[in-house]
Amino acid sequence: MLTQQLRFYPNRRIVAEPYELPPPAANQVLVKVNRSAISAGSEMNFVRHGPEAYGIVPKPGDASYNIGYMATGQVVALGDGVTQVSIGERVLTGSTHASHCLVDLSKTGTVMDRIPDNVSDDAACFAILGDVALHGVRRANLQIDQAVAVFGMGMVGQLTIQLARLSGAYPLIAVDLDDARLQMARAAGATHTINASREDATARIRQITSELGRVTGAEVIFHCTQIAAILQSLLEACANRGKIILTGSPPGTATIRLQEDLLRREISITGIYESGMNEPHAYWAFTRERNRRACLRMMSQGTLMIEPLITHRVPFAQAQAMYDMMASSPSGWLGVVFGWGES
Repeated sequence: MLTQQLRFYPNRRIVAEPYELPPPAANQVLVKVNRSAISAGSEMNFVRHGPEAYGIVPKPGDASYNIGYMATGQVVALGDGVTQVSIGERVLTGSTHASHCLVDLSKTGTVMDRIPDNVSDDAACFAILGDVALHGVRRANLQIDQAVAVFGMGMVGQLTIQLARLSGAYPLIAVDLDDARLQMARAAGATHTINASREDATARIRQITSELGRVTGAEVIFHCTQIAAILQSLLEACANRGKIILTGSPPGTATIRLQEDLLRREISITGIYESGMNEPHAYWAFTRERNRRACLRMMSQGTLMIEPLITHRVPFAQAQAMYDMMASSPSGWLGVVFGWGES
């Protein structure tokens, strides 16, 4: 069948192009995509810095790429041997930005989750980023009443704020440069907000926490920004024997004081990428699938709020304008969803 997909060319040129998709083979599912969402961190890395920043190894002759990994739609055809889903069911997939996708259920790590009836296609897309945020919160091993700061109020930062709230963190400090995003974080449960363009975020975090009479500095800091160089500031804002969880995907390098901060204050830095997290094992039961489905359940119950974070719902034909807007400024947008058909 002839379908459409977004192709990303050099110099930030994005084109909707037709492509041929075969019928589903054995263990494959054909999904008609209703919505695909932009993963701003990963995809803007691609737009700004090329395929290597997205994790793609370019091949000679490759002129364009099809990226993205968050989509929802309806099952329209099944290959032989498929019993996990039925035609007509709404599902979350790891599809790129395209009107249809083939999902191979025989591959480890395949994304295919049923969407609860009371969760919209738009919101369900972001369960995949919810998986990232939830893995970071799990790795932080948050405790009730633990002082937490989250730097970067993009979608992963907003989800981290909500999941830290559900884990009992207090105080819960949101840091960003954009007042609108800080307002969203406050509505989602942040107890304090800091606009780092107007305040010294490190000094303010240490003040907030010391006034509680427990520790000075945040006991856990989530780095959810695209700016690698702020790592030293995060070390300074961290309490002794605190943790920094690198949940964002910042390209580039950072310079830190190893002896004065990392060594003498015994601070831990943990990177979050979820490699090899598709199968449970005895020492870590929380797979990516389990995290996604937990997020979908919390969306259904109303404890994980996604709809207020979606700022743009546009037809896929407006993709060029959306990526240009996002590349030009970090303000004025948050969750962006493309429509491919009726939801």
